[in-house]
Amino acid sequence: MDEMKIVSKFTTNMISKLVKMVLRKKLGYNIDIQVNEIKTTITDGKTHVHLDVDAELEKEELMNILKKIGLN
Repeated sequence: MDEMKIVSKFTTNMISKLVKMVLRKKLGYNIDIQVNEIKTTITDGKTHVHLDVDAELEKEELMNILKKIGLN
């Protein structure tokens, strides 16, 4: 079993900034993302990823996302 944990503030902050930038540039969503922790395990060729993420966005932004994916 292989395992990777990303929990350092420096690394999680860098990943958070990257995700926020990609969401804004590629999808047009302005979401404040904070990645707190990433854990990955590989067992018998299967990969399991656990993300601890906080997101903050305006209600209108959430409604636009839900409408776009057909849940509103």
